[in-house]
Amino acid sequence: MASHSISVIVPNLNSPLIERTVEALRTQTVDPARVEILVVGLDEKGLVPVDDRVRTISEGRPTSAAYNRNRGMEIATGDIFCFTDADCVPARDWLERLTAPYTDERVDVVGGGVVFGQGNYWSLCDNLSWFYQFLSSSPAGQRAHLPTLNLSIRREVLESVGGMSPLYPLAAGEDTEWTERMRKAGYTLHFLPDAVVTHIDRRTTVSALWRHGYHYGQYSPKIGYPSGHVPSPTPVERLLLRRWWLLVLLSPLLASLATVRTLQSQRAWHTLPGVWVSKLAWCMGAARTLRRREIA
Repeated sequence: MASHSISVIVPNLNSPLIERTVEALRTQTVDPARVEILVVGLDEKGLVPVDDRVRTISEGRPTSAAYNRNRGMEIATGDIFCFTDADCVPARDWLERLTAPYTDERVDVVGGGVVFGQGNYWSLCDNLSWFYQFLSSSPAGQRAHLPTLNLSIRREVLESVGGMSPLYPLAAGEDTEWTERMRKAGYTLHFLPDAVVTHIDRRTTVSALWRHGYHYGQYSPKIGYPSGHVPSPTPVERLLLRRWWLLVLLSPLLASLATVRTLQSQRAWHTLPGVWVSKLAWCMGAARTLRRREIA
């Protein structure tokens, strides 16, 4: 069977780490002739080392991560689209491991594992809060959604479900909505923990942690963003979606339950305060969107 061609798409908004990301992609163990690297977005400091294997695409203005990934897919020539972020450093065998399952024609979507770069307490809490299901130590298997910091899809998946929603102005929730759309279209979302990227989280303060969680809540598919529709909500979800003030009132309890669920498999209980803050921020962001929807 012929080897698949690969397009790696990296959204970028002047990331100071993009040079490390691209260098890691340039030194992958797969045949370089199979791989094109597309960095889409702004690189005003000229950190991206461009050559015959690396292309930059820019609109000359800040554009969202969702827009940049969609633009990259429009240009990409590969059979397999692989995604990582401009604050990630893939392992040398990342592409080899991430694309190996595609020898099975039944495999259409594969995500990989995450390890954390050196950071402080707040960056660790942020990483654990949002990527605890996707750690390199997590078991392989199926997932309900996958993050685009470590994701691959066949070209045919894009042709079937379309690109990412352009209604996401920030990097918060757009990958969840997109991959859940894939799952609902009948695609199995495979998680492969040994296809690893290192995520270098720069949210090193409690305020940065709060903003990240708040934005995740604002744009969460769990509250029906961007369509306003939540398919088959539970009775509790239905009640909270109708009463934004109830979500605010119950947010300390909901944040506590989410924190326990996050940490019970990781045993990183020293991060409990920070993870709880991020979950509380999610509730506040979600409540804001629900309130705006109610008064619109």
